[in-house]
Amino acid sequence: MPTTALLNVKYGIVSQIIKILLQFVVRRTFIYYMGVELLGVHSLFTSILSMLAMTELGVGSAIAFSLYGPLAQNNTYKVAAIMCLFRKVYRVIGVIILLAGCALLPFVPDIVNTVEEIPYLEVMFFIVLLKTSLTYLLFAYSQTLLIAAECKYKVDKIISIFNIVSSLGEILIIVLTQNFILYLLVEMVCLISQQYLIYRKTCRQFPEEMSMRDVKLSKSEKRGIWKNVYGLSITKISGAVLGSIDSIIISVFISTTIVGYFVNYSLVQTAATTIISIAFTSVTANVGRKFAERAITQSHFYLMFFMNFIICGTCTILYFVLINDFIALFFGKNLLLSFDVVCAISLNMFVTYMSLSIQVFKDASGIFWYGKYRSLATCILNVVFSLLLVKPLGIAGVVLATVISRILTTFWYDPMLVFKYAFTGGLKKYYLTYTHYFLLTSITMIVLAMIFNISIFDEITITHFIYKILISISVIVSLFYIGTIHSKVAQQSLLIIKNIIHK
Repeated sequence: MPTTALLNVKYGIVSQIIKILLQFVVRRTFIYYMGVELLGVHSLFTSILSMLAMTELGVGSAIAFSLYGPLAQNNTYKVAAIMCLFRKVYRVIGVIILLAGCALLPFVPDIVNTVEEIPYLEVMFFIVLLKTSLTYLLFAYSQTLLIAAECKYKVDKIISIFNIVSSLGEILIIVLTQNFILYLLVEMVCLISQQYLIYRKTCRQFPEEMSMRDVKLSKSEKRGIWKNVYGLSITKISGAVLGSIDSIIISVFISTTIVGYFVNYSLVQTAATTIISIAFTSVTANVGRKFAERAITQSHFYLMFFMNFIICGTCTILYFVLINDFIALFFGKNLLLSFDVVCAISLNMFVTYMSLSIQVFKDASGIFWYGKYRSLATCILNVVFSLLLVKPLGIAGVVLATVISRILTTFWYDPMLVFKYAFTGGLKKYYLTYTHYFLLTSITMIVLAMIFNISIFDEITITHFIYKILISISVIVSLFYIGTIHSKVAQQSLLIIKNIIHK
């Protein structure tokens, strides 16, 4: 693995660990001083704005792919032309998000479903809306150039600094004022400042490319980019809906306060899975260059797929056996959700994040056009199943709806695309390998559930929690080792991990 790819992975993971730890501190402080209802409101607004931001329609990913070739060829003019187009498109997107959000303002009180009336909901929503739209209107486009140039670690350094600054500012506002509007303003100012510094870093590394104005691509080059954007647009819409619809449906059909409960579980899930995502998305640019140079093989994929399983399987198992203890210890026993919700979230974690290696190769190879309507099917199915299952099964039904919609579409279709267009064969081996990894994860979860069913683990204490972590890791390492050591890809992975540790 090249040095830059290693740097991207290392800094990406460190950045996320810093972010995760600070989020837990901020979340705990928020609940203690301001209550779980406002936490639910904040999460609901964030979900709505995430759906509005789907107007980005895959422009960022398509632009990143179009930059791989020119960067490899040191084609300054073409890179500048692509970035000029990117900047203009993102400004249009920022205006669209702002206008769409303003149109939603009168309906905000109807979406929020709390026991006690919360004043100034429209003001709160507008600040979150302004934060989202300004990122597109100002500097958000610039970091794509650094990421495409395999310099994501430089972006992560700046993000880590601002995560610390933002979290300290938010905690001070919460403790000293308990003012939610000031909290949102601090959040907005820190995000825009962070993106400005990333913009300045990009300008210093690519002064010519970032300084050129009104540099234009040819019509055929624009057509190629817009074709990829169109192919990605449905995927992005689906991703936005899948990532946000759960909180919205729970708020409307159950309670906005319950969204606050659910978001604690989602925060821990995101904490675990973000590290998984970082480890893989950090090397997308490197894989993209290998595709451009025709130097990629299926062995590269299965190496990544094995690492995907080790990280995703471990995180899913730890989440399943430890999440309720963690929530009870760090947020309070009164904020616990039922076992069926934990099972549903754990299954969703595995199904979603075991597809990361497929997604990396799909994006890096530029397969945006094929299967573009698959994501639309995922989106529609998710909404339909959520509405059908929310009443009989509650929160678990909403999460299971996401799982079902993915299994019926993304789970089988995306691998088919990769092995048809990127590798031209080998799909059966993929499904057999996936089944092996799923069974190994399931067996490990069952073994740990049986161990922790012993009465000595009934009491929730820090000591018991630490014991559970140590036992879980020991069982996972033992069973994963026994279940995979016979494969060549496992032995290759061990060598790579040793090299990463020693560098």
